[in-house]
Amino acid sequence: MGIPAVRGLVDKFQQVLEIYRKHPCRTLPNAFWKTAACQPNSDLDVKLGLEGTLSSLTIWDGPRLMAFWCADPIDPHLPVYEITRAPFALVHESALPVFAQREFIQRRAYFRLSYQGAVSPSEPPSGFGFEPVRPEADIDALAQLISTCYPAMHITHGVVRGWLQHPVYDPSLWLWVVHLKSGDKAGLGIAERDRQVPEVSLEWIQVHPNYRKRGVGRAIVTELVKRVTDRVSIITVSGELESAHQPALLYRRCGFGGEDIWWLLSDLG
Repeated sequence: MGIPAVRGLVDKFQQVLEIYRKHPCRTLPNAFWKTAACQPNSDLDVKLGLEGTLSSLTIWDGPRLMAFWCADPIDPHLPVYEITRAPFALVHESALPVFAQREFIQRRAYFRLSYQGAVSPSEPPSGFGFEPVRPEADIDALAQLISTCYPAMHITHGVVRGWLQHPVYDPSLWLWVVHLKSGDKAGLGIAERDRQVPEVSLEWIQVHPNYRKRGVGRAIVTELVKRVTDRVSIITVSGELESAHQPALLYRRCGFGGEDIWWLLSDLG
């Protein structure tokens, strides 16, 4: 890719950033920095209507459609051959009719919410307290808690160590809720801060199965929000819509809102 092409791509991502700041949950299926980090390998197309409003947004990574949104599914600005060739697509629900004729092995819905209201922070329940995550010493405990909450996931020491290298890593946004008597790690909160947007995305809000339904999750979410409300303009969170634990309900009780749903459509095993 030549220098002019690289500059053109950077300019397009800057255009997406301006749109994202106005409508983060509608524009992309995840935090902006995750999309921006893939710039060199992406094929980005942004189309605007007559009044300068967004008409469609398409981001390809090879054959994989990493984000697709359009204002009008009847005129999606996406050629038929591209609709039929993608083995993987992340599609905003408003544009889902574009793929109505496709059958995929996987179809999963994910909510995206943004913080919309002032909610008073919740203290940990009686007998529990906040502790900071120690970046090196706590890696294995952190991986173990996430694996306990999500047995099908394979979160290893190396995966967690990689998170410490993210450009949005902020140690003040990694915290434990600890059972004070036993010392058990009852809950975990990890958020990431992108200074460019500026945005904080809640990435991991986990409560050990032995300590659920006691207010630990609410305490984690509201504490993270309290720590960043004066430092960022956008706070977002996402999760699987059909999760048995119904995480969207927790976030809505903590001041998050919105109706944006993104669909993962995949033929990949």
